[in-house]
Amino acid sequence: MKFNKAAMLAEGKRNKLLLLDIDDTLVKAQDIYIYKKTESGEEALTPDEFAKEDVKSDDKYDFRDFKNAEKVANSIKKGTPITKVLQYMDRMIGKGYRIGILTARGMEDTIQDTMTSWLMYKKQSKLRDIGSKLKEVFAVNDAVKQYQGANSFEKKANVMKQLAKRYDKVVFIDDDEKNVKAVNNLHLSNVQAKNVEDV
Repeated sequence: MKFNKAAMLAEGKRNKLLLLDIDDTLVKAQDIYIYKKTESGEEALTPDEFAKEDVKSDDKYDFRDFKNAEKVANSIKKGTPITKVLQYMDRMIGKGYRIGILTARGMEDTIQDTMTSWLMYKKQSKLRDIGSKLKEVFAVNDAVKQYQGANSFEKKANVMKQLAKRYDKVVFIDDDEKNVKAVNNLHLSNVQAKNVEDV
């Protein structure tokens, strides 16, 4: 295949977005739970355990920890970063991608502030603040913004439809295969969803 410098430059100038989930994609969160209502009371689930639930609606789940700004921020700041995804993000920034966050969490303002201060990328062997690279933050269970959809999966898919109209190319990374399938089932030609295991 012949090297096409003009095509390479055009690709570099495209309006591109790398969209990342938070829990078990960017970070293994600490000390934050979803409470599942059971006959005997409730069961505390980690975000990873919740992702494995067969969720039809959010009715039998209590997300109270995710409505506490301090717990939301600390769960990320004190969590364990998922290095391979941060390295992938570095490479994508180097290819001209902007960065976005798409999470089932609420408290969008807290998420925006926390991710802006926590998320860094490596350039010339030095860590830099994410700064202006972080362009989009969507916390689809935000109580104020009221995203459309019956559950978190539908809400994320609806956000994706809007982003597909604004970006030439979107790459979405999520640990929950249900979210990956929901996005790929939209059949948006400029959107590619991947499981974090495939990064």
